[in-house]
Amino acid sequence: MPVLKSPGRREVLLLASAFGLSLTVPGFAAKTPAAPLTAADLSLIGEVAELIIPVTDTGGAAAAGVPAFVQVMLSGWFSDADRGNFLSGMREFSAGAVRKYGKPFGRLSATEKDEYFGSLLATAEAAQAPTAHSPFVVLMKRLTIFGYYTSELGATVELQQQIASPHYEPAAASEPGDRADSAIVAALYPFNAS
Repeated sequence: MPVLKSPGRREVLLLASAFGLSLTVPGFAAKTPAAPLTAADLSLIGEVAELIIPVTDTGGAAAAGVPAFVQVMLSGWFSDADRGNFLSGMREFSAGAVRKYGKPFGRLSATEKDEYFGSLLATAEAAQAPTAHSPFVVLMKRLTIFGYYTSELGATVELQQQIASPHYEPAAASEPGDRADSAIVAALYPFNAS
């Protein structure tokens, strides 16, 4: 599997300026770099991301580089409090799989992974009162979708990125099975980890 290089802050800002966007990011002030994620952490993030966006006729979340994207978001964009919430939630998620099934999340069957993640996500999304910090499963869903659809794979293969049409098409017809336009400019909104 090829190693994908994640864009740094400079590349993100250049991309945003190319599209005429302004990014409001409170974390751009100098701060202590986050401890890097371990190989086991990245593996867990990749397993969860693949549950959310699996391989179909297009590549899944792992092929789009979502684990590397999550690492960039954690180290460069999340506040210390949000990063701590994510990491402690990830550790609890991992420990919960061992408590429930007697083995790590990565060694669960596809059905067990679906059941475990799905039940935690349904519970978190059904909670009536919003908490100060979103649970790990909710953050992973948000990060996976955001990372996937702003990746080259998500924007150009899953969706059909067309920045400018080669010719004017009023009320262009679409057929069943046609891919949607990615609207990449609208996809570049500030991510909220709360």
